[in-house]
Amino acid sequence: MTDDAPEVTLSAVAARSGVSIATVSRVLAGRGELKRETRERVLNAASELGYDRSTRPRGRPTTLDPRLIELVLGGFDDAWTDAMIIGARKAAFDRGYDLVLTLERDDPSDDWPARVATRRPSGVILGIIRPTQRQLDELRGLRIPIVLLEPRSDPDGGLASVGTTDWQGGYDAGRHLALSGPERFVVLSGVPRYRFGRAREDGFRQAVAELRPEAEITHVDSQWTQAPVTDALMRALQPSGGPIGVFAGNDEMAVSVYRAAKLRGLRIPEDVSVIGFNDEPRAARLQPPLSTVHQPLHDIAARAVELVNTMHHGDGDHRGRVELPCELILRGSTLPIPEG
Repeated sequence: MTDDAPEVTLSAVAARSGVSIATVSRVLAGRGELKRETRERVLNAASELGYDRSTRPRGRPTTLDPRLIELVLGGFDDAWTDAMIIGARKAAFDRGYDLVLTLERDDPSDDWPARVATRRPSGVILGIIRPTQRQLDELRGLRIPIVLLEPRSDPDGGLASVGTTDWQGGYDAGRHLALSGPERFVVLSGVPRYRFGRAREDGFRQAVAELRPEAEITHVDSQWTQAPVTDALMRALQPSGGPIGVFAGNDEMAVSVYRAAKLRGLRIPEDVSVIGFNDEPRAARLQPPLSTVHQPLHDIAARAVELVNTMHHGDGDHRGRVELPCELILRGSTLPIPEG
């Protein structure tokens, strides 16, 4: 390949996208502030022409390594994100990186990949975000590692992802409830129906089907955050002469069960036996304390940082899902399993 080959290819991309060669170079290198439409046009043109930056000389070499890891989140106002930030920050600092927090905003003109591109970090961790194909193309143009934290949908092995054993957690919760004596069961599932929510409910249903195949399971839709006491939940908790076993897709939904039970005049755990998921700090402070499935959130975030660090140094192509085991924590909101 001659020294002019990269320039010719850039010229072809520039002609296809209708911008200057300098603009193409900036987009493909992830430098500078550019309109989202311009970046999309250039990336689409490069893709159509089969331009592959990984096989091209990249101009003047640089030894710059910002030692930054970008943690992109949809918000910073709940226990899950708090735990992930703490775990990622400690792991990043231990490995000599700084952690940058980036918010996924609702404004489509303020796209987070553009902000990532201006900083050119050593890697990107996306928390409960499934990036669009266009966003992935932009990140891949930067040639930096990408790791997903509990993606909302299945990444199909195309990207590295880290999470917990959601199905097993739901199964363990269902097993305890099924063996502890409730006559019927209720499962609260968050809307939208994210991958991890479906896995938790599927595990719960499998355990009940194995141990109490004749039992009725009522499904109730809820919200992942600020879960309300709905009419459907109140109907599901209608007293029927025996205890009700409730599995909630997260602790927020479990709290709504506490409120609904109080409105119904029902006791926890005698009338309503409740298990949540996440083990938020407030779970142990509820009255009675909430039984829940503990996610090792700090460890999950640290594992994501470890993957970024490994990929940043070129130590293998890490794809697929890494799962850390969760654990059922029994407290006062559930009936015990009778001996024998």
